[in-house]
Amino acid sequence: MRIKQYMVSVYAVLVKNDKRQIENIPEAYVIPVAEYLAAQEEGAPAPTE
Repeated sequence: MRIKQYMVSVYAVLVKNDKRQIENIPEAYVIPVAEYLAAQEEGAPAPTE
């Protein structure tokens, strides 16, 4: 499955606002979303590919 970068931020917003749990998003997006959320918490720029 190809990861679409815009969906990483969409899933991150849903997880952050308790609309989805990270375990319930597509498997290919779990790690990128977790990295995105961690970067936001640290105040660092979000990882890009």
